[in-house]
Amino acid sequence: MHSKCGTPLISTVHFKRQLSSSPTLPRETTQLRALKLKPNPSLSLSTLGNTVSALQPGLTGFYPHALKVSAKLGLLKEGKQLHSRMIKLGFNNVLPLQTQMLNLYVKCKQFSDAEKLFDQMRVRNLVTWNTMICKSNLCLGFSYFKKMLINKVGFDHITLNTLLHASSEVKGVVFGRELHCFIVKCGFLYDSFVSSALVHLYGECGLVEEARWVFDQVFCRDLVLWNVMVSCYALNSLTKEAFVVFDLMKKEGVKGDGYTFCSLLKSCCIWGFYELGRQVHGLIIKLCFDLDVPVASALVDMYITNGNLYDAQKAFDGMTARNVVSWNTLIVGYAQRGDMEKVMELLREMRLQNFCPDELTMASIFQSCGVSSSSAELLQVHTYVIKNGFESFLSVTNALIHAYSKCGNIDVALQYFVSVSEPDLVTWTSIIGAYSFLGHSKGSVIAFEEMLVAGVKPDQIAFLAILSACSHGGLVNEGLHYFNIMMNDYRIIPDSKHYTCLVDLLGRAGLLNEAFSFITSHPVACTPDTLGAFTGACSMHGNITLAKWAAEKLVVLEPYKPVNYTLISNIYASKGRWLDVERVRKMMTDCCDYKIPGCSWVSTSSSRSRNPSSGIRSTLDRSAFSPSFSSYTASTASRLRRNPVKVAARSIAGAFVACFTPPETDDSNNLKVSNEFGAPSADSETSRMRGPNRGIYSNSTKERAPGSMKFTIEEIFKATRNFSPAFKIGQGGFGTVYKGKLDDGTLVAIKRAKKSVYDKHLGVEFQSEVTTLAQVEHLNLVRFYGYLEHGDERVVVVEYVPNGTLREHLDGVNGKELDFASRLDIAIDVAHAITYLHMYTDHPIIHRDIKSSNILLTEKLRAKVTDFGFARLAADTDSGATHVSTQVKGTAGYLDPEYLRTYQLTEKSDVYSFGVLLVELVTGRRPIEPKREIKERITPKWAMKKFTDGDAISTLDPRLELTAGINLALEKILELALQCLAPRRQSRPSMRRCGEVLWSIRKDFREQSALDFRSLSSNSQRSASVKEQ
Repeated sequence: MHSKCGTPLISTVHFKRQLSSSPTLPRETTQLRALKLKPNPSLSLSTLGNTVSALQPGLTGFYPHALKVSAKLGLLKEGKQLHSRMIKLGFNNVLPLQTQMLNLYVKCKQFSDAEKLFDQMRVRNLVTWNTMICKSNLCLGFSYFKKMLINKVGFDHITLNTLLHASSEVKGVVFGRELHCFIVKCGFLYDSFVSSALVHLYGECGLVEEARWVFDQVFCRDLVLWNVMVSCYALNSLTKEAFVVFDLMKKEGVKGDGYTFCSLLKSCCIWGFYELGRQVHGLIIKLCFDLDVPVASALVDMYITNGNLYDAQKAFDGMTARNVVSWNTLIVGYAQRGDMEKVMELLREMRLQNFCPDELTMASIFQSCGVSSSSAELLQVHTYVIKNGFESFLSVTNALIHAYSKCGNIDVALQYFVSVSEPDLVTWTSIIGAYSFLGHSKGSVIAFEEMLVAGVKPDQIAFLAILSACSHGGLVNEGLHYFNIMMNDYRIIPDSKHYTCLVDLLGRAGLLNEAFSFITSHPVACTPDTLGAFTGACSMHGNITLAKWAAEKLVVLEPYKPVNYTLISNIYASKGRWLDVERVRKMMTDCCDYKIPGCSWVSTSSSRSRNPSSGIRSTLDRSAFSPSFSSYTASTASRLRRNPVKVAARSIAGAFVACFTPPETDDSNNLKVSNEFGAPSADSETSRMRGPNRGIYSNSTKERAPGSMKFTIEEIFKATRNFSPAFKIGQGGFGTVYKGKLDDGTLVAIKRAKKSVYDKHLGVEFQSEVTTLAQVEHLNLVRFYGYLEHGDERVVVVEYVPNGTLREHLDGVNGKELDFASRLDIAIDVAHAITYLHMYTDHPIIHRDIKSSNILLTEKLRAKVTDFGFARLAADTDSGATHVSTQVKGTAGYLDPEYLRTYQLTEKSDVYSFGVLLVELVTGRRPIEPKREIKERITPKWAMKKFTDGDAISTLDPRLELTAGINLALEKILELALQCLAPRRQSRPSMRRCGEVLWSIRKDFREQSALDFRSLSSNSQRSASVKEQ
């Protein structure tokens, strides 16, 4: 009774009260049914464990419910125990139990075990076949379906629905049409369940007419079918048709739900349907769907897409509950507008309300940085991204490429592009657009050709990027070639943006007649953007007739845009037709508002106390000019004429920047001052008098050269009290470590080399550590302060980390045990640090000594990797070369066996050591423990054997309490460790990939832990109420 009412804990209490007697079938079955209705992972673990051990041979009714609970919670180990017990008791050939066991293996993604069990089954029913089809890929699913028909098993609507959904996921329209014919022949077309899946398939493939035909064939339509049809039209940008279906839906008395309104709002995101979207908003409020989080998020997206951020903000503020999608939707809106200040404000507010930004949030913020060219904010957000591990997501990397290119830093953009092992279409498009934006059109062409060689199929956006690059670079032949292959080879229908790029390409090259013929012969191309590009080209090349024709058409299409009138006015002014200029200006005053002037921002010195007005005045006086229009009307053979207004504005802007920027500062936006206006040079008096310009951070090897960080022997003696034993905090292979305090109060760790440092190997290790630390800077690496070379003294000064090493914490030396969440965070921190060394330094660095005693922990248990004595610069990875060492360096238990065998060192050697570290974190053991049994002495080998045998839980550190979240994460961590410990380096993942996997594991672990906590809290309250009763 309690289990039916949704209170499984109460049923468990009654069950435990009678454990003194032999368990009976009704009690066990009732309790497991309760767990099946309301899963409680921690409770189910103990329940299954206690009950399986007490099973009697006749309790066959227990197994179906126990297997369902195991499948629902992913308890593979307990399920396998039940399977083995069933075999021992002779229940292995019972068809319902076999079906439940098959479902468990499929849900836990053990497909090989599922296929083995399926092949061993003597009798198979429809449910068995459907279970195998459900989780198979499309081809394998159809293979099982054909076998079903051959064996005359029969099929039902679930079979067909599963196959249709598998086809829609890969847009397999050929398979879908074959199924459609089969469905019609078998009479399943009128089944609303099957027809909904068929309409969804056609909608995903863009076959709207076929979807509507299927929809019209069904007489008794349920709400799901109506929603799928509305979504089909919305997905294919057919707004009017979506609302026709919605009206028909109301006439037949079917009430919509949140999914219906989400689809309608999505269809209103197309230009021209804003008012219709507002009407839908009113209907949503009337029907009280505005409290639904997905609907409210869709409302915000609709207003943002239509450019109304004010109403979008109001809709967002009116939400009673929000999720990460809601925040991301609003952030994307402000990011597209380039409102960096609002984007950062939303990010801070989001974090204050305990919402964790995800990869989409960070990608949107980078987009905003790119739109506004906010390099300072970009560096700040990038630091946050590296700190929290978001750089492992490909979408974030793509956004970084875009943002850095928009800020004028092509080098960093290229660095991130090269770091992507398998670039997707978005990555390639980002780097093509980066080259194009910065004027490197040839680079865009080379990148596009490399993309084709890599087998990546370009889409509309990729072709738009390469056409834009050809347009800005004057590559007419290349642009025409790409436009032709887009239509002929890739069957992509060009839209107005592609036509605009083509017209701009022809116009910039002076082919005005060809561009005019193209516009007049393609009515689709006659859009405001296309006419604007053509007008600008005509104006640049002095063709007043064609410019006037295009500008007049432009004013007719967009009479309320002041920029169009300004364009015509400038054309007349260039020809001295001042009466026409006055007429156009009057038209602009009558028809639209004033033109908003453009502006640019530059970040300069942080000082606000000095008044540079005198310097500004003197600079502007020297740059005073009298523009010569003769330069504008120069010979047409040059084709490139300078607009005096633009040059003057650029000159004045350069003068202002020169007043504030240090002489050594590089201009990221390539702002050059025109000689014809007599602007000051960079070494002018004003430029020499300006104040300091402070950057956000610097990782320049020039600034951080070892020569600039030398300490004196007096400073070292003072900091360590003449190397007093009281300040000694450790001992390593390099020497002794002391705690010290510099004159400014900074606590440091001072590593004093052994007196034999002039020995060959120790001297090399000292130079290696100094060189490596001087060029790295990362949150999870110890900070380098300087070094000392004085006589026979060799000292390295680094950041002091007060909380001891990871090994000390695992051994319990500090008295505080590390919980599982902290260990997972430490693993991610170390992965970030090693990834930085391998990929983001000026030259890749191999640490060679990753181990728990070289990982220091801060007071907040953040990991910092130290001890670079064995570090080496990596070999040229492009050529596939490796380091060949004459002497193996490292620590026993962590050394890569292939490195030991071949003496060849690569970054994958660090990956192997990291795999050992993962085993340490989950087991708590050292890599080698001689006092244990022989089979347990080599910890990684023992742990991997347990994992492959399906007994991963026995490897868990006994000091950790087993929960469903830990059980889930443990399997995945050991699986990652198994990959890292592969005997051949080619089989090991990169450190970047390790970071991505660990990030995903932590996300799943936190979600499961939150679920466990909520379940525990609710069960505690129920338990208290039971005791009161």
